Amino acid sequence: MISIIQFDFCARKEKPIEEAELESALAAGFFCWVDMNCSVCADRDRMCTRCATCLERLGVNELARREVLGPDREGRYDVHDDCLHFAVTEAGLAEGRLQTAHVDIVLGAHYMVTFRRHEATLVNQVKRTYREDFYKFAQSPGFLLYEIADHLTETYRRAITGFAESVERIQLKLFGEVDDTIFREVSTLTQDILGLRKVVTASRELLHELASRRSPFVSETTQPFLENMAGTLERLSADLTTEREVLNETLNLYMGMVSHRTNKVVNRLTIISAIFLPLTFICGVYGVNLQGVPEFEWEQGYLFFWTVCILIAVALVTYMRRRKWL
Repeated sequence: MISIIQFDFCARKEKPIEEAELESALAAGFFCWVDMNCSVCADRDRMCTRCATCLERLGVNELARREVLGPDREGRYDVHDDCLHFAVTEAGLAEGRLQTAHVDIVLGAHYMVTFRRHEATLVNQVKRTYREDFYKFAQSPGFLLYEIADHLTETYRRAITGFAESVERIQLKLFGEVDDTIFREVSTLTQDILGLRKVVTASRELLHELASRRSPFVSETTQPFLENMAGTLERLSADLTTEREVLNETLNLYMGMVSHRTNKVVNRLTIISAIFLPLTFICGVYGVNLQGVPEFEWEQGYLFFWTVCILIAVALVTYMRRRKWL
């Protein structure tokens, strides 16, 4: 599906137009936002052919067209004579796992193209909110870049909040009954945090490029706002690093708790062994099959044996209690 919105910044007007009106709108000097959504199309090949034709009608060069329709690549930034091509990756959580969606953006002098193979809430959010900013603040097409960067940052912030809640849930879980599945949970969560950090870092570098490099397609009034967004992503990246460190500390805490429990069990077993070791020795002495052992003929020998065993056991327990081994 291809949707087109025409902007007139001088008259402060915007309206959706049909694909057939695109060339006449560009010829009249209007700015057009062309959104190409392949996620809702059953025939992807046919839709890609239609998108390629639309890009050609916009005047996008062949190399840029191949880059847009080619494989997704995070954080790409390609400079052409007639346009800029870059890609952003939104992030979100679905059933506790990280989900990403790529959006390719082509920015020319009189058009902006957003191309997506999968459903991206980022573009849908921009479509719902751009009108208010357009009528109040927009002075150039750069406001669309700001809208995209703002909503992109918001998706990262929500994902980080979700990860923080997951880390807290794992920490609370440690104080209950846990098993070895916690290692799988921690490993999965760490993998997703690293994946999100990679996406945030790529987007931060992209915004920094857009904000710092002079280009006829990005107005100078927009660049300071994009640089602020890059700073926000820097802080979000630091937050992700913190969450990862907290998760590692959580795993270390669990390992420490397991070691402590193991040490307590080993301590009890050692105490039991220490008590029964002398008793076992006595049993071994009186269990030999030799003639002439005096206690064998003694009427009080059995009582003497149990008295010695009990005294040894009581003495060992008393000694261990005084040394606070028990």
